[in-house]
Amino acid sequence: MFTKEDNQVLDRILQARWTCRSFSDEIPYKEEVEAVIEAGRIAPFASISSKDVTPFRHFFVLFKGDPRLQVIDRLIREQSAVDLEMAEAEAEVDPFLMEHMPGLRGLWSNVAQNGVPVFPDPPCMIVAAEWRGARRAERQSLAHMMENMWLKATALNLDFGLLSVIESMVDNQEFCDLFGLPVERYGFLACVLGHHKGEVRTAHPATAEIHWPEDC
Repeated sequence: MFTKEDNQVLDRILQARWTCRSFSDEIPYKEEVEAVIEAGRIAPFASISSKDVTPFRHFFVLFKGDPRLQVIDRLIREQSAVDLEMAEAEAEVDPFLMEHMPGLRGLWSNVAQNGVPVFPDPPCMIVAAEWRGARRAERQSLAHMMENMWLKATALNLDFGLLSVIESMVDNQEFCDLFGLPVERYGFLACVLGHHKGEVRTAHPATAEIHWPEDC
């Protein structure tokens, strides 16, 4: 049974979570990384899709100086250029996407040319891989996983940055070869762990509207 104090601690962690885009060179302790990964390991998953695969979930830890980080930096730039090209083509038949294309074009062009801010050599990167299965529910599972890891990192006073561009690597042969996984069989998501460099920025406020039934 959880106490009122437990609930208050959870509220504090939820409110303290933020996205870090600039990390110092300080590398997290191995025990801290293990605790964050354990939080991801126990996250929900699509059991129907993964029941015949052991293990269906992988975590790859890359610390600062790992040569694979340089390869990933290059692959992110290349993938962003591909993503931009595909979005440009899709925008020709999608008015909503066309309306928002200037912002996307600026973002993806910048990543294609300069990479993401946390690279080229972040303190600690964790690449998570989830078996795709027939239901293609791996994205939901990866989202649950990263949510757990983000909250655990916050509780450990670590800063966290999500690398959503890694989602696009599912059919990238060179990326999959880095981790010895077959192409198109695993979904990917990644994060960077460490300590922020410079001032902590206030998280963007979440905008939402609650619609209650009339009789509440």
